[in-house]
Amino acid sequence: MERTRREFLQTSALASVAVAQRVRGTNAEATTVSTPRGQPLDAFSIAGRHMMQWTLPGPSFFEGMLLGNGDVGVCAEVRPDALGLHIAKSDCWDIRVSEDHMDSVLPFDELLQLWELASEEAIRRGKPDMVYLETETDIFRQYTERVSSSYNKKWPRPWSCGTIWINWDPRWVRLKDYSLNPANGLFQVNFDIHSLNAQPRSARISGFVDWATGAVSVSTGDDIPLESVFYIPAVDTDQALDHATLPPPKTTTSADINEIAFSCHQYFPALGPTEAQPFPPKSDKDRNFSLKGRITGGWTVDNGSRATDVVLRPKAPQAFRIDALISTPRDLLLQKREKESSSDQQKDWISIPQNIAYSPQELDTAAYVDKELKHFAARGFQEVQKVSENQWRDYWSRSAIELEDKELERIWYHNQYFLACCLRKHRTAPGLFANWNDADIGTAWHSDYHLDYNSQQVYWGVFSSNHPDMHLPYVELCENLMPLAEKFAKDKYKLPGAFFPLSSYPVPSQSVAYPVPPWGYQVSMTPWTVQSLWWHYLYTQDEDYLRRVYPVLRAAAEFLSAFAKKGPDNRYHIAPTVPQRTGDLPSISASTRIALLILH
Repeated sequence: MERTRREFLQTSALASVAVAQRVRGTNAEATTVSTPRGQPLDAFSIAGRHMMQWTLPGPSFFEGMLLGNGDVGVCAEVRPDALGLHIAKSDCWDIRVSEDHMDSVLPFDELLQLWELASEEAIRRGKPDMVYLETETDIFRQYTERVSSSYNKKWPRPWSCGTIWINWDPRWVRLKDYSLNPANGLFQVNFDIHSLNAQPRSARISGFVDWATGAVSVSTGDDIPLESVFYIPAVDTDQALDHATLPPPKTTTSADINEIAFSCHQYFPALGPTEAQPFPPKSDKDRNFSLKGRITGGWTVDNGSRATDVVLRPKAPQAFRIDALISTPRDLLLQKREKESSSDQQKDWISIPQNIAYSPQELDTAAYVDKELKHFAARGFQEVQKVSENQWRDYWSRSAIELEDKELERIWYHNQYFLACCLRKHRTAPGLFANWNDADIGTAWHSDYHLDYNSQQVYWGVFSSNHPDMHLPYVELCENLMPLAEKFAKDKYKLPGAFFPLSSYPVPSQSVAYPVPPWGYQVSMTPWTVQSLWWHYLYTQDEDYLRRVYPVLRAAAEFLSAFAKKGPDNRYHIAPTVPQRTGDLPSISASTRIALLILH
């Protein structure tokens, strides 16, 4: 039986608790060091006291350590015999959407009639207290299946940028411990190296995600007897229908005396197959990503289990450095618009529509990533790591706390670190599982934008911690949702303003993802969607910002004021609607809606 969201979240929470228990108590400095009274707090130093340290392997994705720069995310998985770097990016998505479900979506007044017919059917069957009319009555179930057909497909979904595996023989290379410093995002793995002819020695692998470029960089100053390095790109293995499979990635390798390079290019078609059009044509909304990697030292290319896998064998034990960089068309367009902006304010207000058609130059991500990686790799590992660390210092300079309760202090600093890993001005807003995924991990519910609090809660702490710039991806999301929200309000509710949907994706499609009753008709999603836009103004008092978001606030208010009706009791009622997070029948008025309307 398919798990409910509540069961999924309960399981995830238990896994998180287990991970937290393994991290806690490993850093004595966090409980013994405090800032002298009267001295200013140094958040960078305090964050560094709360190291994440493990002494045992965490041999699964869910026990990995999370790195990122607000766009690129890496889950570092340490096994007894390997280090896996699962790479993802906020705008790397399988963007296909099948839009044929929208032809079946009824106007709201006709949908209410369908509810009445379903209620009559339940009464005829002797079940007047039936709750789930949408699926338990024949007349409503058929409608529900039609309008949910698109959402029930596996795509759209985040798409992994692949995994780099660094493999060793655990008989000779033995894991000691590994750690992640939340102050600067530096990840380190310590080893004991054994051999038959020499004394045991220590070695270390260090890695980080570069703050500015998102480059993934890993290095060791010591010779390590590796067995191999793999790059395993994501490949769509859904064989249910040939035409429903994403095109496979294209990988290449090239070697010279001092290093070897590998690349991956993944094409993302925008149109999903339908019964009427099982093989849709290319469109001007298609996307891609390119990854380029390089490894210093002497390597030979071997065969992998799949044609797309990259398998590299070292010619001898050696020190090495691995750099990998990912690029999308959005990166090229963003860089262009930042250069064209004549002021910092214009740069702050850059917004890129989700349905934009990228130019041929912007789609040439392979050439761009090749040039950028050469520039990044030309500098030493220590140099680029220190530059990245200085940018982390600037991030931590915005706010600081120090508490007697060190566990609560740890939670604050760790979560500020995780926010910096998945939120960044001008980058794509994170979905349910942020910018960490691998294969089907991180794709449940499409990792979409659930606007019944899931998407919003990521941003609840950014204002009080003095990071309002981290809210801008959400502002862009709301702006991108405006056309479809206004269209749905006009076409289905026959009302002015904007009705913001329950679910949406960072994809070109302008169809409502989940127009499925009852969840798709929660009126509270509209005020909840725009609530933090107003909070942003309250915190910053930035009138230029307010002018930017005012059209969104006004559209939400227009819809809500038109939807509310005065009843015989001379009071306004927000009805019919659905109680938040229960899925019950349409109610006369739900307390969540009333509270949110009062807030606005």
